[in-house]
Amino acid sequence: MDRKQRRGKLAAAVTVALAALAASSMRVHAHHSHAMFDDSREVTVVGTVAGVSYANPHVYLLVETTASNGQAERWSVEMSHIGNMINRGVHADTINIGDAITISMNPLRNGQTGGNYTRIVSINGVENAAEGSSWAPSP
Repeated sequence: MDRKQRRGKLAAAVTVALAALAASSMRVHAHHSHAMFDDSREVTVVGTVAGVSYANPHVYLLVETTASNGQAERWSVEMSHIGNMINRGVHADTINIGDAITISMNPLRNGQTGGNYTRIVSINGVENAAEGSSWAPSP
């Protein structure tokens, strides 16, 4: 093998090693399907925040409501990851246990009380002035 061939093989080996190093240092981001949510429907619930989990991989809310039959219900509301929530104006102190909340979501397909949020309508009577899924309290 001549010098030029050795140099080419060395360059190829270095390239492969650098690619492997870069790939191993990348963050692995797995995500579940949203097939469990019915994105053809949207429901809005009015209730009281009974739990908040402001953590990755998703922010979650537990909202206590009263069903049309007078029975208490608990809605499990899946939100996005913390980075997206911050971009949407929802910080760790935006929603707290005991807050009165009106929130819209795509419900679970199986009929259980849960869903994937689409919009915060109000918190403690303060209306949302933002478009879409962002939260921006009305002035």
